[in-house]
Amino acid sequence: MNKFVLLNFLLMLSMSVFAEKLVGEYYSSYWNKKFDIEASEIKKEKFSIYIQVPAKNDNTKAMLEFSSSDIEDLKGTLLAIKDKFNEWSQIAKDNNVTDMSKDMDFKLPSSTICWYGSKWFFSFGHRLQPRFLVLDDGRHIITFLKKATSSSNRYIDETIYWVFASPEEIGDFISVLDIEKIKEKLVSDEKKSELFK
Repeated sequence: MNKFVLLNFLLMLSMSVFAEKLVGEYYSSYWNKKFDIEASEIKKEKFSIYIQVPAKNDNTKAMLEFSSSDIEDLKGTLLAIKDKFNEWSQIAKDNNVTDMSKDMDFKLPSSTICWYGSKWFFSFGHRLQPRFLVLDDGRHIITFLKKATSSSNRYIDETIYWVFASPEEIGDFISVLDIEKIKEKLVSDEKKSELFK
């Protein structure tokens, strides 16, 4: 009986690590799917944003964690990537380029890659770099692809595939990352929770 209770406790504990608040979502036409954006509670004026991204294993929930203090930098870098995406797409069309893969000279702010397999795993300090691709079917995409190794077990890894299929998708994503609106939602949810003590 004690082992059963302990097992349930550990399961609940691992699940509660990501008991975050849903604060938005974004759509990826490449995956034809919506992905969640979550945030942790505010502590000392700071919080974390968790952006759900696809992983190699379809059954794995993967997230990119950014500190709230890095969100403006993230948005600025994504805006520059969006502009370069527009520019390179036009160059590819004008020059009939049908096969292309090239890294862009940008790096996102430092993030933690988190994924849930049998439990949550974390890989710290990643500065993701975008790659521009012209696919066989003629589509142009920006992808952030990264293989991450767990900080707690070097034999466990996961690969994430964050893809934007148009400059407009990047713009839509940036608009969801409104810090003031996210803070308002977190504070509002916290006030509701405090009513029921």
